[in-house]
Amino acid sequence: MASTAGYIVSTSCKHIIDDQHWLSSAYTQFAVPYFIYDIYAMFLCHWHKHQVKGHGGDDGAARAPGSTWAIARGYLHKEFLMVLHHAAMVLVCFPLSVVWRQGKGDFFLGCMLMAEVSTPFVCLGKILIQVSEHGRVQEPNGEVTGRGGTFKVAAKGSSPFVIPPSPRAF
Repeated sequence: MASTAGYIVSTSCKHIIDDQHWLSSAYTQFAVPYFIYDIYAMFLCHWHKHQVKGHGGDDGAARAPGSTWAIARGYLHKEFLMVLHHAAMVLVCFPLSVVWRQGKGDFFLGCMLMAEVSTPFVCLGKILIQVSEHGRVQEPNGEVTGRGGTFKVAAKGSSPFVIPPSPRAF
């Protein structure tokens, strides 16, 4: 969804600084509740996984469910970078995009949103790692995201919008 919104915003902006698109401000306002919800949903998944598996000690024995604070600390320890990313998007990027931008640079915001095209492949890789026993199932997905690189394709695909062609001197 973010990459589609980014594509629409980027391709509709003819002047890369001054052009505005309604979707850029609407999407940033939509993204804040999503990021907050996503942190909560990831915590609930971690909490339920902890409750179901019992997550016993070193001997593998089941133990009584821990306190919510202990589970939250474990969640933050395991998913620190993801929580930091979501918190930075809400606490830093949203205020910057609303206040500091002052309606300028919608084109660049669209280009940044287009980089999210790789997210489904990253999620698919995590699912395939959990499903496969020998770790070989996710290799084709790794080839798509690694060497072929959806992120690389998105970055190169948006570069004609960002970097104007320069005349070559022969």
